Amino acid sequence: MNKHRLWIPALMLLLAMAATGQTHELKANKQVGALMHIQPDDSPQAGVETIAWFGLVKRGGEPVRLAECECGLSIYKGKAAVGKAIVVPRLREGRVEGEVGSKDRLLADVTFPQAGPYTLVLTGKPKESGRFAPFKFKWVVRAT
Repeated sequence: MNKHRLWIPALMLLLAMAATGQTHELKANKQVGALMHIQPDDSPQAGVETIAWFGLVKRGGEPVRLAECECGLSIYKGKAAVGKAIVVPRLREGRVEGEVGSKDRLLADVTFPQAGPYTLVLTGKPKESGRFAPFKFKWVVRAT
């Protein structure tokens, strides 16, 4: 079976999640795909609490849930994940108001302390071996 054929349903799901017309950034490894969005419109304001959300799916379209994942989010000042994270927000599951569909997302409340670039690093490994490969995805965002 063509290995790319297994990704088609997962990518379709992620694209459907992004169908709001807003900017979203998709990352993937061999077994997990992740879509990241920061309210509003991926343009956070410095000093203002906002929600970062992540849609995680396994190859084939099955969502990755917190109950099965040791997931973590770390935020670093600058365009690289260097040194100590300045923020390590707690992840939770929930729905995002105004988003298309009724899928639960991983959510984090984030406040970027000042304007400039930040690197978000989402990591995860299965709580039960073999459910999916560990992942580490990075996104750079700019607070204004």
